[in-house]
Amino acid sequence: MIFKKLRNNFSLLIDSSRHVWTFELAYKLVAFAVIFPIVLFTINFLMKIAGVNYLTNEYIQRAMTHPVVIFAIFLAMGIFVFYCTYEMTYLSVCFETKRTSCNASVVDIFYNSYKVFKNVFKPRHVGLSIFYFISILASNVTVWFNVLYSETNTNLIKMYIIRNHWYIKAEVIFMFVIIYAIVIPGIYAMNICMMEGLGFREAYKKSAHMVKKHPMGTISALVVYNLVMLAIIGITYVLISVFLVAGVKILNMAYLGNAIFLSALRTERLIIKCILVCVAIPLSFSAISHMYYKYTDVDDITFEFTDIQEGPAKRRKIIYSIVLTAAVVADAFYLIMTFNNNPFENVAIFHETKVMAHRGASTETPENTMAAFQKAIDDMADYIELDVQLTSDGEVIVMHDSNAYRTTGVDENIVNMTYKEVRRLDAGSWYSDEYKGEKVPGLREVLELAQGKIKLNIELKPADNGEELARKTVALIEKYNMENDCVITSFSSSALSAAKSCDENIRVGYILSAAYGDYYDMKNIDFFSVNAAFLSKRTIDAIHNSGKQVYAWTVNNKDSIKNLTNKGVDGVITDNPVLARETIYSRDTSETIVNMIRYVFNQ
Repeated sequence: MIFKKLRNNFSLLIDSSRHVWTFELAYKLVAFAVIFPIVLFTINFLMKIAGVNYLTNEYIQRAMTHPVVIFAIFLAMGIFVFYCTYEMTYLSVCFETKRTSCNASVVDIFYNSYKVFKNVFKPRHVGLSIFYFISILASNVTVWFNVLYSETNTNLIKMYIIRNHWYIKAEVIFMFVIIYAIVIPGIYAMNICMMEGLGFREAYKKSAHMVKKHPMGTISALVVYNLVMLAIIGITYVLISVFLVAGVKILNMAYLGNAIFLSALRTERLIIKCILVCVAIPLSFSAISHMYYKYTDVDDITFEFTDIQEGPAKRRKIIYSIVLTAAVVADAFYLIMTFNNNPFENVAIFHETKVMAHRGASTETPENTMAAFQKAIDDMADYIELDVQLTSDGEVIVMHDSNAYRTTGVDENIVNMTYKEVRRLDAGSWYSDEYKGEKVPGLREVLELAQGKIKLNIELKPADNGEELARKTVALIEKYNMENDCVITSFSSSALSAAKSCDENIRVGYILSAAYGDYYDMKNIDFFSVNAAFLSKRTIDAIHNSGKQVYAWTVNNKDSIKNLTNKGVDGVITDNPVLARETIYSRDTSETIVNMIRYVFNQ
């Protein structure tokens, strides 16, 4: 019974599938290609106008009070309503041509949709688009719950609703009751306006009359639709999770199981949310349109189809292919750009805390060695944090201490040793016999290893040669074309200035053992790397609002990592990158699922 009802609900979409998905594919891809750069420019422009350099959740309220921002929000809502209204107009015309067995092409439907669309914005239809936009949101409650679900939104709901006074909860419930009491009676108003030519007020009255005559049919259609969407989403998550777990087991990577699963789950969620946003309107409008045709008198439909001279089919296909190809290329470019260098780094809700492996994976391998760096790559760190200094003959090598004794057993300062002498040192035996013979690497070796695999956070450890060290480090980074994959840090502001003078596009960060004083506005500094013990929420927000990022060092326990991530740090430097990734990515996953995955991987 339920499957028959489901088939009937989507019968219009199934029968019109070729025309619908041909349009939807181009409509969504072209829209993204056009909107993405506009959104990027607008966000940066509005943040500048509002005097906000980093948009944390706390600064959103401040930004929202600016008149220009308020105008931009209403304009964006208007454009989105405009966009969604035409999409529904196309679908409505498409369904009608199929119902009447009209031999219409996509171009025909596109033109006839435009004719109907123009009428929708006449004075007698005032409020229709906004009303139906709200209706689509209300009828897709399952979809929007999954799209909007996040740790941040969950915490906001807990803070402002669930843990608030009883009357706040009552007000929220009452608000939803009112919304649905208004929306459900007018659920067919859009179809009536477009197909029967009635004004919004008359269309709403007729829709309410239809719902009153068939309340169970209307409500059950919406309930079945949302239940089916919930089932599809749930089954998709389960199937992908099973494949992920099986893959990890087959590859014998159980020690990374939790981190891999949570990382993949995060990506899976993003992909599913994008798909849901794309299919929500055609699926829900198909179900609503089916019920409209079922309950209305088709003799009331006044829509007249206009057949146009559209030229050879081959030419239409070529034009469609060119438009689609251009949109795909532009969208791919935006996605690659976003993946390599997030353009929304200064917006907290779009930002992801980076995991930086301190001196490589230094809890399981000897620090600052190629073994430690390879382990950091295997452990899925975003960055390797390493220390560099100069030998007596001017080679850039990787070592933390100025004296080699602690990690090699040789009591000699690096600045007094040649590169060949440094390379003869054993940097692994102190850790365990397994790593006996591990060499002190040069920076060029690390760059070769990291290229295309991981980014680097390179700390300059100058003796009295800060400018030379900075210059040679930048030269090596440029030699391997890794300017966008490396950041440079130091306790020495003069060394950082020297690095900037070599390449102003290189991102540099000043290291602070304690966060106090007026350091936020230091020139030629892109971020601060701060002792985690001194990072309060106020300090992090102050650094962000100066237009700079903040990394926390060195953080090795779950509670501290979670606390700092919740405060909004941009990166955590840790000796345990696996634990850090698990902790950061588990924030958007229920504790029950996290515990189940730990059990599966015996962690």
